[in-house]
Amino acid sequence: MGGVSDYVKIAFVISYLADRYGGPVTVVKNLGPTLTQKGHSISYWTTIDGDEDGELPLLDAIHAYDVRWPRGWRRSPGLAKDLASAVSSVDVMQISELWLYSTYAASKIARLRGLPYILRPAGCLEPWRLQRGRLRRFKKATYLYLIGNKAIGAAACLQAVSKQEAEHFDQLGHGIPITIIPNAIDVTTLDGGDSAEAEIHWPDLKNRPVVVFMSRLSAEKGLDLLIPVWAQLVSCATYGDAMLVVAGPDYRGYQKVVEQLIERHGVRQNVLMLGMVQGRKKASLLRRADIFVLPSYSENFGIVVAEALACGTPVITTTGTPWERLQQIDAGRWIPPVKSELLEVLREMLSMSAARRREMGRRGMSFVRSEYTWEKAACKFLHVCNCILRGNAIPLHPDSEP
Repeated sequence: MGGVSDYVKIAFVISYLADRYGGPVTVVKNLGPTLTQKGHSISYWTTIDGDEDGELPLLDAIHAYDVRWPRGWRRSPGLAKDLASAVSSVDVMQISELWLYSTYAASKIARLRGLPYILRPAGCLEPWRLQRGRLRRFKKATYLYLIGNKAIGAAACLQAVSKQEAEHFDQLGHGIPITIIPNAIDVTTLDGGDSAEAEIHWPDLKNRPVVVFMSRLSAEKGLDLLIPVWAQLVSCATYGDAMLVVAGPDYRGYQKVVEQLIERHGVRQNVLMLGMVQGRKKASLLRRADIFVLPSYSENFGIVVAEALACGTPVITTTGTPWERLQQIDAGRWIPPVKSELLEVLREMLSMSAARRREMGRRGMSFVRSEYTWEKAACKFLHVCNCILRGNAIPLHPDSEP
């Protein structure tokens, strides 16, 4: 294992690295290259299942291994074998997620070899996820007792992305250091693409009020709130031509639930399902939106909120996300995940003048583009790595200066 120096060798371990898995992938594939540009040695350790190898980002030093049974745990003996051989040339590991095999294997290897690691649960320890469903609660409690608590307890620190998530970690009572490193966005990926381009791709958006939801389709994202509220909204003539765009990849079959909600509430004419949207199309869709909405029950960060704001679009999201600043800077609304509240703010913001919404969007754009950069995130991450390697106290709020 290397010593303390300005040159740090970091291994990112994550159970999946295909774009369809959203936020955690976005973090790794942006933070890693930013650190590489600063002269550090970065490697990526992940698993692939099915056709996921075709979605891996174009990064150097990706080590990707096939999944074996049980596939739901993404077990990969090949990953464990090669990672164990490689840790002698690593200074620090960052391990993302908690419930899957790669965290179990990587944390065990690190404990045996005396390698420090940063554990980034990536929302896995959010109360909503731990508490929903009696069977899931039992499974997660059992897993934490048998495996998860060892991985948490041996970490050099837990990495949170917000004050809200850090407070949740603290409530678990493990007593290990916590550091907050917010996610960021690469604004260059949002260059190009405007409202007119979006209407070329999706002519149904022309001359209509447009609300965009963009995230993976899964239970915690609040679509079971949004679809019934949308049905109530468009039943009024004032909003009868409004279009809700639902963009994002299916997650564990939840798209079927969303389709059933749309049919049950009779809003097929007012909902456009797009699947996953990327690149210029994504940027053009976010810019075409009059409002962006993410009604999540639980969200440790919500990169797509930052992306929408960076495109100048006002946002509605919930207190299940760490975006209280929206309300404070008047760039959107931050509400409880309750149908009546969601209906009220949708009516309020759709009734605003376009100029008023643009004003909100400009404030959000300025805020995000100055505060949420990968350069700042990388500096904070390096600060934590150096504290670990030098035996210094790990700060809750690491320095963002080089």
